Amino acid sequence: MRIERWIILLLGMALVQAWWKPVRRRMRRWWQRTKEQLPRHWHPKSPKDCPLCQAEAVRITEPVVDLPAVEPYQETKSQRGRKKTILTEGYACPYPDCRYFGVTEAERHALVGFGKLGENKNIQRLRCQACGGMFSSRKGTPLYYIKSEEKEFAEVLWWLAEGVDLSVLVRKTGHCESTLTTWLNRMGEHSARWHERLFQNLSITLIQMDELYAKVRGVEDARWLWLAIDPKCKALLALHLGLRRSDNAYTLVHKLKRCLHPGCVPAFTTDGLRSYFYAVTAHFGRWFRPPRARTDHWQVDERLLQGQLVKRHERRKLTYTITRMLWGKRQALNDLLEDQGFRRLIQTVYIERGNLTIRQGVSLLTRRTWSLPQTEHHLLYHVEWWRCYYHFIRPHEALRETVSGEKRRYRPRTPAMTLGLTDHVWTAGEILRKPLVAGLAA
Repeated sequence: MRIERWIILLLGMALVQAWWKPVRRRMRRWWQRTKEQLPRHWHPKSPKDCPLCQAEAVRITEPVVDLPAVEPYQETKSQRGRKKTILTEGYACPYPDCRYFGVTEAERHALVGFGKLGENKNIQRLRCQACGGMFSSRKGTPLYYIKSEEKEFAEVLWWLAEGVDLSVLVRKTGHCESTLTTWLNRMGEHSARWHERLFQNLSITLIQMDELYAKVRGVEDARWLWLAIDPKCKALLALHLGLRRSDNAYTLVHKLKRCLHPGCVPAFTTDGLRSYFYAVTAHFGRWFRPPRARTDHWQVDERLLQGQLVKRHERRKLTYTITRMLWGKRQALNDLLEDQGFRRLIQTVYIERGNLTIRQGVSLLTRRTWSLPQTEHHLLYHVEWWRCYYHFIRPHEALRETVSGEKRRYRPRTPAMTLGLTDHVWTAGEILRKPLVAGLAA
């Protein structure tokens, strides 16, 4: 009898083990899903944890002096003489001693044409009648001190924004690689400054954020391109190139906050990275002092909504996803998504599609390529120029509007047109000719 009992016990253990092997993986998945769906007790951060906020608080700023309003130059000079025939709108006197320094309105400043420069005499020279200073119309543009033709410069930039590699353009144009790199770096810096000047005081309802893997030649640690997109108008409001750490998440949200209106508090949807929660809660809130307290406390804005989409992979395949709320009510976020024309579901599909668009437009970000960027600045300037091209030059198919009563059926629109920053589709040459005036008057 003892032998039979032992045999029955061994057979039972073998059956339990055979049953447990296929069920074990399912139980693990079930427990992981149950554990991840529980509410997270993450503590929000404050601006004291953001390096850029602390740098701005410590930085000693000079007092802002309001300059007196300058009367139009046409009202101070004699009405005699030849009428102006050269368009000077957008240009300003670059000399700080002039009273019209930084004034770009053609009806107010004192600029007139004063001959042409260059071998082909195709560069306009301007003169300020108030101070007598003269300068080239290319001052403040990437074309300043460039001997090549403007058309060739614009064509190279257009191909670079369409995903063509720099080595291909070297063989096509005959210019050396350093020359084309200089053009790209100039345009990238110019585009970044234009973005800071134009993308201000925006009222955005929904933001999606994600990071994009990038590799730089000669750098051991991989770099990550942090992005924030508005899924409604498809605009890339902020980007940052750095490591995959919390400080870089703070930098991305800090740049995004500069683009928004002071009273704007958008809703956020991100992936499972915890740093997004810390960065968002540190920038959208206010300081207050409770009764009988000696120090101020940071309170997150009540209007803030943040949802998170967690993706789980096994053997490089997506197995399941989990959605959870990090701040606010899920019902409020679902209602907001429905009002904006989206599904009542926490998702990051638009920023994921934007990542693919960037990889197709910037050859340095193409997967499995030998064309790696030489430096981080080179990669950042290329992305900055591509973002300017994407905002102002390249029409977005999802943003086109129907036209009635005309031959064409649709009117192309860019993200900048959707935001109201411009009323037409720009060209690369138009951006090249737009100067960035120092000391721009409001």
